[in-house]
Amino acid sequence: MKAIKINETGGLSQLKYEDVPIPEPQHSEVLIKNHTSGVNYLDVYLREGIFTLPTIPAILGVEGAGVVEKLGPGAVGVTVDDRVAYFHLGSGSFAEYSTVPVDKLVKVPSNISFEQAATTMIQGITAHYLVHTVYPVEPGTKVLVHAAAGGTGSLICQVAKNAGGYVIGTTSTKEKATKAKACGADEVILYSNQDFVQEVNRITEGTGVNVIYDGVGKTTFYKGFKCLATRGTMVLFGGASGYPDSLELNLVSSGSHSLILPKLFDYIATPEELSWRANDVFDWITQGKIKMDNFTVFTLSEAKKAFEMLEGKKTSGKLLLKP
Repeated sequence: MKAIKINETGGLSQLKYEDVPIPEPQHSEVLIKNHTSGVNYLDVYLREGIFTLPTIPAILGVEGAGVVEKLGPGAVGVTVDDRVAYFHLGSGSFAEYSTVPVDKLVKVPSNISFEQAATTMIQGITAHYLVHTVYPVEPGTKVLVHAAAGGTGSLICQVAKNAGGYVIGTTSTKEKATKAKACGADEVILYSNQDFVQEVNRITEGTGVNVIYDGVGKTTFYKGFKCLATRGTMVLFGGASGYPDSLELNLVSSGSHSLILPKLFDYIATPEELSWRANDVFDWITQGKIKMDNFTVFTLSEAKKAFEMLEGKKTSGKLLLKP
């Protein structure tokens, strides 16, 4: 089978499109024929060695959707030909086939596309746990979402708006601002030519926002506290621009602020929680409560192009690879 492999950590040059053996499912695992795989910043961190892969050389990719091809010993709860999606470190989803533990799978309804299913596993579930668990948005909650036209940001906007929040988004271009508006943002700030702190304080008449969902990190993190309401919460869930070098309490302590650094793994810690969150997202798609149709699709052999787009911040919506 074809796969995207790295033999050592580093830059884009480490990505290799190679022939590798089809893996054999072990105990409580299944073999999945991948129909689509999601490209995420997590893959960048793993490729660069910022986060650690289980083994190297390794096939990249942690998120995908496809069809069960074969059951390993002791694999129960699924059958061959079931439509499934997964998020699992070490699954190697950038390949024609992957092996995944049964407890990391969710079954995909027939009315949900493989593209939507793959997108649900990281970005959809992230929007779910941020808005409904980490800082529960309620009617009247003032929300700031950075990178509001991106794959995750656009879903956070929609989920927060559905929960009754007043949503302010930041984007880099007018085109992205239009997309953020279509995803429920009440106001959009072009951070490339506007200071988002000044704009947020203007929009909120100086009171600030109750919660900031920040997946950008280094370039936005400390500034955000200057437009966070008293007793407001900063949720740092990603680092597209890198993570802050250190935590300087004198820059975050005014206003009785709270800081949360959630990790997706901790919010899908059991098969039951994974199923609950994924199926909620599937239901929202089916009911038209969220739109999940903005995909940029590359073939597996074009993985470098996908990473160049992601790391160059040229994306809106979701990046996908197809075998």
